Amino acid sequence: DIDSHKFLRLCRDYNFTHSFGIDAPSLEGFLFPDTYILLKTYTEEDIIRVLVNQFAHNIDELKQYSTVKLNAREITTMASIIQGEAIYEDEMPIISSVYYNRLGNNMLLQADPTIQYIIPGKPRRLYNKDLDVDSPYNTYRYKGLPPGPINNPGLKALKAAIMPAETDYLYFVSNGEGRHIFSYSNEEHNQAKLELKRKRRLKGKM
Repeated sequence: DIDSHKFLRLCRDYNFTHSFGIDAPSLEGFLFPDTYILLKTYTEEDIIRVLVNQFAHNIDELKQYSTVKLNAREITTMASIIQGEAIYEDEMPIISSVYYNRLGNNMLLQADPTIQYIIPGKPRRLYNKDLDVDSPYNTYRYKGLPPGPINNPGLKALKAAIMPAETDYLYFVSNGEGRHIFSYSNEEHNQAKLELKRKRRLKGKM
């Protein structure tokens, strides 16, 4: 008998969210996805506390191994982008390294999951017009990380955000099968995209 509207309202209530010491637009990102055993007597507030406390426990465990200089909100925001981008967990630290490398080079993150977050409806193919949406979450228009997380990342994504792989990659593109092709330069990146288009055309003719 949990009231979903009340649950969501609490997640956006400034006083309630800041009672956890979380400085973010909402509790999105800080509700740790896991399997829980909950009492029937738990209220919306009780359940949120359980989820946030589990997040806090996990982030505290991981932060002792951190190789990055970000606060909890920034780490969680980065992890949420990685979560939205990666299908295979083994790619998460590499994807993480690309985003950190772009930040270090004062480049736009250009992370597609942040665009999916701000356009209405279910995830779909993105068009050039989508990249022009004026929102602080649009990493194609604004440098740096967005104001807060765009989903609730799992443990592997949080770990990747705290301990990215050491690479010099600056670009990646989906290979259409759930994995990515990583590149060091824009020239390499464009070549990878052309090669993928060629393969798709050949596949379409078969």
